[in-house]
Amino acid sequence: MRNNQDRLGMGAPTDNLQANHEPPPVPTVSAAQFIVPTEIVDLPSKGLFYEEGHPLHGRETIEIRHMTTKEEDILTNQSFIKNGIAIDKLLQSVLVEPKMKVRDMLIGDKNALTVACRIYGYGPEYQTKFSCPSCGETQQHTFDLSEIEHNNYLDSLDEFNAEVNYDRQTVTLPIPRTNTKLELRLLKDDENVSTTRKSKKATLNKFSIIKHYEKMIYSVNGNSDRTYIKDYISSMSALDSRFLRAAYGKIVPGVNFSCSFDCDSCGHDDEVEVPLNAEFFWPKS
Repeated sequence: MRNNQDRLGMGAPTDNLQANHEPPPVPTVSAAQFIVPTEIVDLPSKGLFYEEGHPLHGRETIEIRHMTTKEEDILTNQSFIKNGIAIDKLLQSVLVEPKMKVRDMLIGDKNALTVACRIYGYGPEYQTKFSCPSCGETQQHTFDLSEIEHNNYLDSLDEFNAEVNYDRQTVTLPIPRTNTKLELRLLKDDENVSTTRKSKKATLNKFSIIKHYEKMIYSVNGNSDRTYIKDYISSMSALDSRFLRAAYGKIVPGVNFSCSFDCDSCGHDDEVEVPLNAEFFWPKS
């Protein structure tokens, strides 16, 4: 009988029976359960235009976290908004590797990061007001940001007879009308005088085409003397300046902001450049 009782648990002490019937302990919530998902973003430059020793040298991708309420607080910070640094603060916050700095990124790579951050934060649908290029009617339109792609700068190099010097991270562009060869630098965020670090009004007041070209042009016909370059820029014709601006956006790695557009009024159907308005990171709904 004793053996049977032992096998059946009939001989167990009362306190053991109580212990066996106690509810299991409530599991503690580990920090791992709140890990924010990440995404890999392709860089238009593929890391080819960063000097050796730069965190992005030779890197084709960069890892970012999805936006959280922390980033939404950054976007609503009035001080950041007033000083025009909310987007930079946001992008820096989502970078997984803290050693990488947004201000040290090429403009094209930063644009790719911005688009990816917006898509993973609020989705690819971007609703904003847009004026039809055909009839001029202003309407609410929803752009699909997933249509945005990197520009094919290698094909554009052939189109403009331009050449890349990966050692110096420059692109040489011939100006056909005057047969001038301009060696151009790829601008980083902190070198782009048109970037909105200050308020929009301050940016418009400070923007200078001449200053912009002084940062962009590395040499003129092989001459890298800064005084010589400044003299050339001051005497550059408006036609050559227009050609330079149009070509530069195509022959350097970047993002093509074109998306499809169908006009509700006249039926015009074409690809247009997405306007980067306030709704881009501050959607109304």
